[in-house]
Amino acid sequence: MNRQLIQEIEQIDVPIDIMNIFSLDNYVSVITGGASGLGEAIAIGLASFGSHIVLLDMNTDGLNRVKKRIEALDRKCEVFVVDVTNWELITEARERTKEIFGYVDVLVNCAGMNIRKPVLEMQPAEFRKIVDIDLTGTFLCSKAFGEMMVERKSGSIINLASINAHIAMEKQAGYASSKGGIVQLTKVLALEWAKYNVRINALSPAHHKTPLVTELVKDAAWYNDLVSRIPLGRFGEAYEIIGPAVFLASKASSFMTGISLLTDGGWTAI
Repeated sequence: MNRQLIQEIEQIDVPIDIMNIFSLDNYVSVITGGASGLGEAIAIGLASFGSHIVLLDMNTDGLNRVKKRIEALDRKCEVFVVDVTNWELITEARERTKEIFGYVDVLVNCAGMNIRKPVLEMQPAEFRKIVDIDLTGTFLCSKAFGEMMVERKSGSIINLASINAHIAMEKQAGYASSKGGIVQLTKVLALEWAKYNVRINALSPAHHKTPLVTELVKDAAWYNDLVSRIPLGRFGEAYEIIGPAVFLASKASSFMTGISLLTDGGWTAI
């Protein structure tokens, strides 16, 4: 009988710094797709909880705009113009991050895109583009920055999946396929890297108020149909992704890996 283990169980130890369980002070967080939308919200959120930020995106103007917002929070911010399907650019950004900060605590794979078309109208090249950016990009960035975490034996990766990874909707063949792949990739990485104390989890949001849905919201029938499926009766605000992201990035989720956390207003509860 393991008496030490029994004593530990009976003691119910609680760390004295439990109130700081969500703190990201002096963390370094890399966010892909951080120049707008949910990526921007997550970047601002992680910085607000203490993290320095590295942004990867193709949108130069957006990168510079978000950089100013983060620096206004008295956090360091580096930006790199990177196509997440380009392994050389990703590894260059990783090496520059290593030179500047020395380590990475958090990676948020938020870069993504969508083409909404029925399967019979979607071109093969369009399907490949969605999968290449959303799924392959997540794999490449996880591999690149995950190497740093594995070497350090510490880190948290947050992959942006989607409610479309869990339910089926029309005109979402490419997007649903890539996001479903992200959920499974998350599980495999969690299994492989658990021994290195590197946690990998996914966030699966429903629709949030971001530029990605601006044009779609103009279609009243489309909007009303979606809202009718959400028990909370509305789209999420962009900032409402911050709490779940901080949770998965911080010690608050230290015993969680391989999960897909739904932020869907109750959609999948029906």
